[in-house]
Amino acid sequence: MKILKITSILMIIGGVVAAVAGVIGVLGISALAAYAGSAEGTGLLYASSIIVIVASIIQFIAGIKGVGACSAPQKAASCIKWGIVIAILSIISMIIGIVGGGSFSITSLVLNLLVPGLYIYGAMQVSNNM
Repeated sequence: MKILKITSILMIIGGVVAAVAGVIGVLGISALAAYAGSAEGTGLLYASSIIVIVASIIQFIAGIKGVGACSAPQKAASCIKWGIVIAILSIISMIIGIVGGGSFSITSLVLNLLVPGLYIYGAMQVSNNM
């Protein structure tokens, strides 16, 4: 139960920080396009920033649901689904980064999947202890 609670709190904090970063990213891309006088080539940047914002909102919701599942274990099964969605969005985000010219790093993959993986594990523990 402690793993789910800790990872849920981390997801809430991470969701808020990522949402702010995503909004700043969109504003930064817009400012860059305005400064350059052209929005050409900004599509992938906008897509990436929007995915960050959507993923952060989902992460925030999952964190709240995880905290709730600590006191109501019957809600833990839905947390597993939320965790899987977050893990998939993390992988999609990495793929977009690679397509955009970034490099693949196994360390980055592991770190991006660490909290969602522990969240899923914690939700499974709470679900099995019902």
